[in-house]
Amino acid sequence: MAERTEGSGGVSAGRVIAVASLSSAIVTAGIQGIAPALPAIQDRFDLSSAEVALVTSVYLLPSVLSALIGGILADRVGTRPVIAGSLLLFGLGGGLLLLDVSFWTLLAIRFVQGAAFGAVLSLTVGIIGDVAPSGAAAARGQSRRIIAMAIAEAVLPIAAGLLLAWGLGWSSPFALQLVALPLAVLAWRVLPPLRRSGPAAGSDGDGAPSRSGGMRAVLKAPAVVGVQVLAAMRFVFKFPVITYYPLLATGQLGLSPATVGLVMGASAAIAAVSAALTEKLAGRWTSAQLIGGSLVVAALAVGGMAVGEWVALAIAAMLVFGAQDGVYGVAHNVLVTELAPPGLRSTYVGLTGMVRNVGKFAAPALFGAATLVLSLTQTFLVLGAAGLASVAVARRVAAVQSRLGPPPPPPSSPSPPSS
Repeated sequence: MAERTEGSGGVSAGRVIAVASLSSAIVTAGIQGIAPALPAIQDRFDLSSAEVALVTSVYLLPSVLSALIGGILADRVGTRPVIAGSLLLFGLGGGLLLLDVSFWTLLAIRFVQGAAFGAVLSLTVGIIGDVAPSGAAAARGQSRRIIAMAIAEAVLPIAAGLLLAWGLGWSSPFALQLVALPLAVLAWRVLPPLRRSGPAAGSDGDGAPSRSGGMRAVLKAPAVVGVQVLAAMRFVFKFPVITYYPLLATGQLGLSPATVGLVMGASAAIAAVSAALTEKLAGRWTSAQLIGGSLVVAALAVGGMAVGEWVALAIAAMLVFGAQDGVYGVAHNVLVTELAPPGLRSTYVGLTGMVRNVGKFAAPALFGAATLVLSLTQTFLVLGAAGLASVAVARRVAAVQSRLGPPPPPPSSPSPPSS
């Protein structure tokens, strides 16, 4: 039986990881869960294509800062109120959007939901790190989160499409977000309250990190710049590939949109499988070493996509790309929790979440700008070269990680879940 931790009645580490994984999964409803409704939203409010883009961009924009702000707040008052409160805001927003609202009200609610989305998606990494801080146990916990998100990204669009097909109206997919309300209650009951183990550097007298001192300590953490570079690099690869692989595959390889969708869906499924298998790899290599290997594979994969005359190679490259992305996602989450300063894990994870979100925004735009002076094939090759160059960063971080060794387990932490 798993050891119990202080909380609302005491809960196991497995339940903490389950709540963190479900929380990450449900907030994906803010993008994947409403994607099928965008044409209906356009018709309902008579929007241009540019105005439709606001429905997504106004959701993603606040997540850039809310990841960091949520982390700082969580280190002050605990992750339980921040996660539960964010889920509550997200779910209430979904309920309000079931009403007959104006377009500007829709955008305002989406902005608030996006702030909640950024906080939840970032903090759940740290929550899992609290109960499984390093090694294979950390990889197992982080992989469960990524698998839950992958399942949600597959299921939610189908559910939204069915609601629309049943004639329930343009706003019906927002009903899926109501699941966040009972999940907020569950998070409050399951997640442990803030535990302070005594004063530390950069903290107030009661042991809580001060805002300025806490951030200074985070910015002085070992290999912090390298960790953030590696955080951005995952999305420097992922989002341009998601955006521009369909253009490459249809325009230069002659694949049909249906075939492209099948290939990309298979790649996502492979990513979920490889995420689940990362625990096995973590027994042999450190998280930074796994990231270095993933960067090499990603660089070779995008190079394979660029070989436009070989259709089979480009398809295989997309599948291989999915395999490395699953490993990369889990390994980087583990790396963040292993190198976070004691007592400031939420702030450190929040900073990393902010960098990731900036990467999501900037990478497709930079890739698109590069295509103004290079061909699409050449731009994919440049992307691969950037990935190979960043392997040096992973090697430096791996050296720091090896020198520091695994972090000590948190006091009175629950034992990690068994397989």
